[in-house]
Amino acid sequence: MNILYISNLSGNLWAGPNNSVPAQIRAQAKIDNVFWFNINHNKRKEWTQNGLDCKNLDDFPSGRLKDLPAPFNRPDIVVVEEFYCFPFCKILKDVKKRNIPYVIIPRSEMTCLAQKNKFLKKKIGNLLYFNSLAKHAAAIEYLTENEKKESEKQWKTKGFVIPNGINLPNVEMRTYSNDQIVASYIGRIDIYQKGLDILVDAISGMKDDLTNNNFHLTIYGPNREGSQELLQEKIKKHLLEDLISFEEAVFGLEKAKVLLQTDVFIMTSRFEGMPMGMIEALSYGVPCLATTGTNFTKEINDFNAGWIAENNVESVKNALRSVIFRRDFTSKGKNALQLAENFSWDTIAKDTSQCYERILG
Repeated sequence: MNILYISNLSGNLWAGPNNSVPAQIRAQAKIDNVFWFNINHNKRKEWTQNGLDCKNLDDFPSGRLKDLPAPFNRPDIVVVEEFYCFPFCKILKDVKKRNIPYVIIPRSEMTCLAQKNKFLKKKIGNLLYFNSLAKHAAAIEYLTENEKKESEKQWKTKGFVIPNGINLPNVEMRTYSNDQIVASYIGRIDIYQKGLDILVDAISGMKDDLTNNNFHLTIYGPNREGSQELLQEKIKKHLLEDLISFEEAVFGLEKAKVLLQTDVFIMTSRFEGMPMGMIEALSYGVPCLATTGTNFTKEINDFNAGWIAENNVESVKNALRSVIFRRDFTSKGKNALQLAENFSWDTIAKDTSQCYERILG
């Protein structure tokens, strides 16, 4: 099967797709004949190594399907990575014109909550272009069942679920803190999507209990649209400086070091496609506190690999109470490792190939 992947990645590693898309394509290349075209001038060095050969507008300046090498100028199927980053895209226009089946992986962008974010801009964009892009897709590839459920309230194109994956680290069973609780969040510092306002308010409402149990949360990531400054004002106002701190984004070995020293990974997102940072934390044996907006609470609950909450302050406070008073990190950490084993990229690539064959068949 000849698969053409189309992306518009920035190359900024703090954005999940810049990590998951290359890993996905690398795994798929072990099974199918693939070509990756990133329709801008960005290309990271690692995108052309170890089974990857990313091309961009420097390689094919026209950005048109006809100029790609055979057989990818007439592929069997096209995979569109993300959704709103393709306004009036030339190559997608060519794909539609030639009636080549394409699959969209929206990564949470079609959910009801995501549609409310920058609502007017998206409403206009949908009317002018994106409704048509979704309508003519062969299918929508969602990352979780909940993302599919929430998205299909608006988008009627048939869909299926293939999760994101990870490269499982070689991690032995670890030890957890005895005299403190080390909590981490790794990801964009984005107040609305990541629900960091909910998290800070919950910590404020439990200030004394968390202080008495030597709890500390470190938020690692890049500042988005002044979110860090707004959060720091709230933290200062409620005297939470001893409970919450910020650090720069971490990647690779530095990120692994952080996770190996973390007792609980916390993600209180209002909406996600599939939280790669959380799955990576699980793969290091870190139990997770997750809200329903992460689209991953069912899995956390089914494996007893952490604590779950609704996207409101009181529910997050209740989950934090369980974290500090039960302190069952060891048992939940073992379960976290078992849960992470379900998300190997090689397994996911085989499932993906079968789904695409069914679409074509």
